[in-house]
Amino acid sequence: MFHTIAVTGNRVSFRNLHATLTTLPNSKVALTFDDEKQPPIIMSCRQIEAEFGKTLHLIPKGKVASPKGLNLSNADLEEVKRRAAYVNELQRLTKKGGIGGVKIRRQAIARAAREIQDPSPISHSTLARWARTAKTHSQGVAATLSAEKRHRKSSFSQDIQDFALETLDDYYLQLGNPTLQYAYDCFSEEFENRFGKTAKRPCREVYRKWAKQCVGPIEFIEKREGRRAARAASRNATRKIQGERILERVEADAVNLAIGVKNEDGRYLGPVTLFAVIDVYSRAILGLIVQVGRGESSGSVIDSYKHAISPKPRDALPEDVEHDWPMYGAPETFVSDGGPGYASLQTHSFLLDAGCQTETVKTYAGWRKPFIERFFLTLRTRFAQTLRGYCGKHTDRPNLDATIREKASMTLQEFRTALHEWVIDEYHQTVHSGLGRTPYEVWDENARMFTPQLPANFERIRFTMGETRVCKISGLHAHQGVQLNNLRYNDHENRLKHIGMKLQSRGEPAEVTVQYTHNDLSSVNVVDPFTDDIIQAFVTDTRIEQGTSLSEWNALRRSTYADKGFTGKRKAKSSRTVRNANEAHDENMRRVGSRRSQQDDTGTLNELINSAREGDDNSPIPTVGTHSMSTKPTKPSAQEYGADGEYEDD
Repeated sequence: MFHTIAVTGNRVSFRNLHATLTTLPNSKVALTFDDEKQPPIIMSCRQIEAEFGKTLHLIPKGKVASPKGLNLSNADLEEVKRRAAYVNELQRLTKKGGIGGVKIRRQAIARAAREIQDPSPISHSTLARWARTAKTHSQGVAATLSAEKRHRKSSFSQDIQDFALETLDDYYLQLGNPTLQYAYDCFSEEFENRFGKTAKRPCREVYRKWAKQCVGPIEFIEKREGRRAARAASRNATRKIQGERILERVEADAVNLAIGVKNEDGRYLGPVTLFAVIDVYSRAILGLIVQVGRGESSGSVIDSYKHAISPKPRDALPEDVEHDWPMYGAPETFVSDGGPGYASLQTHSFLLDAGCQTETVKTYAGWRKPFIERFFLTLRTRFAQTLRGYCGKHTDRPNLDATIREKASMTLQEFRTALHEWVIDEYHQTVHSGLGRTPYEVWDENARMFTPQLPANFERIRFTMGETRVCKISGLHAHQGVQLNNLRYNDHENRLKHIGMKLQSRGEPAEVTVQYTHNDLSSVNVVDPFTDDIIQAFVTDTRIEQGTSLSEWNALRRSTYADKGFTGKRKAKSSRTVRNANEAHDENMRRVGSRRSQQDDTGTLNELINSAREGDDNSPIPTVGTHSMSTKPTKPSAQEYGADGEYEDD
């Protein structure tokens, strides 16, 4: 038994691990495993004999067939018997188990064809190919039925094929999905200049075949559709994501919905963006925030995280809901993509402060957080499509008769109410196909064993806001608070006033860091520069209610940039009275300017000075003439002063 097994190069399966045998001196055998993590094992010959048939089995050295059996018809079975007759005859003539020479193979073909009465004997090269496959494949002769198709060598030179690949890379494998006909036309135009008029040009079908074989399928998608499409095509589901308890893993993401909302006065605010947080184990929605406008701001992300962690009392829910919303607690791990709002420093600081871990997956790789992506699909099909103002995905919008702005028919508060009612009374109460029960039932049962916990510093982090800005404490005595988004904020304890006056007394600018969110303008957080305490400041404008968003405030406040920045006609510019007064002013200025610009005649003065220099030094100094310069101080005339003797600018 040992002499038939312990041969160098034999392939064995030892305890379900594939290995190769190598004989060593002193009747030892080494098992080298295919898995590099497994160290080699040295066994004696007797151990090999004892383990054979129990934990050690021989496996073929060549290709290993699929565990699935062959699906052979009756005609296939007859063909296998026919081919086996030729192969067996060849093996009988070749004692060493080879394929023999041409003479031996022809002899085997003649004998086998005579025995089975085959009217169409095979060629010696076909018999050699069958014998080689039967020897190396675990399915034997039956493996020759599924032999690969042989391809004929191309009749075009390698230079022509290389040139075709160059044109494919320049004109076909480009973003925008250019057609193959366009690439072939460019190839035909350049072919004559490259190889001359007498060269044989490949036809379009040959060019198409080369295009299919030039690159792999993933690289083909990347070159024509981009990296995002290639990354989606290269995904492979090898492991199922599954939790063991609630709040072990939660997924967060944002989705843009083509639903326009307006304010109470009917002014259009914009489309909505939803920020959702889902528990993987129960599929329950922990947090949900509605933002007006596109983009992922860190303020909205932190608001959705706070909503997920915080309890949701019954009085904070819509009046018409039939069930409660008991989902809350600090998750162990937040899973999100690398979007700007989720990857910001403020968001990560908030999660660290809440005691939660973060896991960031690749952007535009939805299969790495499949549960939140599946929820968004359910949200579109079971909620958004029931709203007549929903315009569908961006691929459906060219077929619409109206824009998102024209179809807007809900206020922001009405949309929030309808969304929360759907989540609480329908989504949480509907049997989930992946659970066999409703998300509410799974959460309620698991929450009894693993009670949700709030962060230790919950009272502080629930006031955290995602956006930050440095603002000045206004007022001569720092009494006007801070200004943000054209709104003023101040606190009732006068702490901002004391901070501003203290900074002014030190000669420092009265500036503080302000935390805010665009989803609620009713209050902001001011960081005390001396103690790092959070001071909550409230808006002074009584028109701003709790929950008023920035979009609602912008719609309520008239924009100064309406009509491309034109604010209206200037009445003073076209007034006749103002125009006459301006003309009189211009006439006065021209008269004053002409009088002051006149110069005295200095000719006579120069003659008197020259004559005085030529005369005797004792000669009397000539008197100042009418046009000479006087040394006495001149008094201003009445023309330069007013009638009352006062200068107009005094």
